[in-house]
Amino acid sequence: MTALICFVVAMVATGCTVADTQPHPVSPANLVDTIELRQMLGNPEKLKGIAYNRAVGLHWQKVILPNLPWYRSLLSNGKPFTSDARYEQTKRRITTVIPDGVTGACEGMPSPLPPFTFTHHESTFVEVKALNGVLNLAYGRYQILGMLDALSKSPAASSTGPRRAYPSLYLIITEDTALGSDIEWRGRDLNVLVWVSWVEKLWTGRLQVTAPICLNCAFIFLDKSIPLTAPGPSFSLGTLGEPGPGGQDEPILDDKLVGFPGAPGDTSPNP
Repeated sequence: MTALICFVVAMVATGCTVADTQPHPVSPANLVDTIELRQMLGNPEKLKGIAYNRAVGLHWQKVILPNLPWYRSLLSNGKPFTSDARYEQTKRRITTVIPDGVTGACEGMPSPLPPFTFTHHESTFVEVKALNGVLNLAYGRYQILGMLDALSKSPAASSTGPRRAYPSLYLIITEDTALGSDIEWRGRDLNVLVWVSWVEKLWTGRLQVTAPICLNCAFIFLDKSIPLTAPGPSFSLGTLGEPGPGGQDEPILDDKLVGFPGAPGDTSPNP
């Protein structure tokens, strides 16, 4: 019965569209990259270096999480999750991982964002990245490895049966972010679904998170069809302000650019 509720709510949610968010082909030319993101936000506070990167990263996260596919809205997560794998890879220096957003998973509906109703809590991690470079398991002191490891021990990981729930890692990235194949492969090994979306600039000038694509569903659902997904609502980028407080895994725009849009420099936060 719970699985049926999840499906019905999903169908209702996807019907809530407005003129600029009707289904349409997504062109790579319309996807936002880190340089365009900086140009759209500017630098009204005249921030420099890593302070500017942090402000952009935090702002990007804050506008994405309330405007997710299935018309889902998440608050920024501050809860750490234990990861033995990250602990070992960082030589016992980092014991936890803090995803940007956390939600559940739903039996009978494999999706990165079960709409409103779910059967297994804290089984989907949402991570927003603006990165001109490669995002792999080792990035950010093994942040992504830690998320997959924590998800492999989440409530959905112990789900069984033909309509079982699956834990999911949902990555929302910029156009110039390349995903390392090791993320997909580790997800396969751990039975964790790995999803990815980009952010599209619509003809109205507003933005939209694209429909999630599953990178490894075909290898985990060997006898099932890959689930359909839908994009999020349109939203405006807003105005960049001072960066707020950040935690262990605070978002940082790591594109090796510093200061005003286009200025060169290396501010990589992951030595």
